[in-house]
Amino acid sequence: MKKEACHPQKINSQLHRIEGQIRAIEKMYAEKREVEEIVRVVMAARASLDSMTRLLITDKVNGCYQSNSKDKKKELNKLIEILFKIT
Repeated sequence: MKKEACHPQKINSQLHRIEGQIRAIEKMYAEKREVEEIVRVVMAARASLDSMTRLLITDKVNGCYQSNSKDKKKELNKLIEILFKIT
């Protein structure tokens, strides 16, 4: 598959963003900030996780991850099953 279809830098950036958001939540909680403020950051972190999930799935579908399996359909069905368990 084409290498430009893969997003390793975007995924790495997203991971750092999520890490920062989680640290901010922890700090805000420790500082006893308003719950509404904390919830906004939690929602932003959740959106970042969703965004990263989309990037990972796109990379998987585009063949960015090596797989020893010959049954790509089975792999995608497994991924779909995981996604529906978490939604």
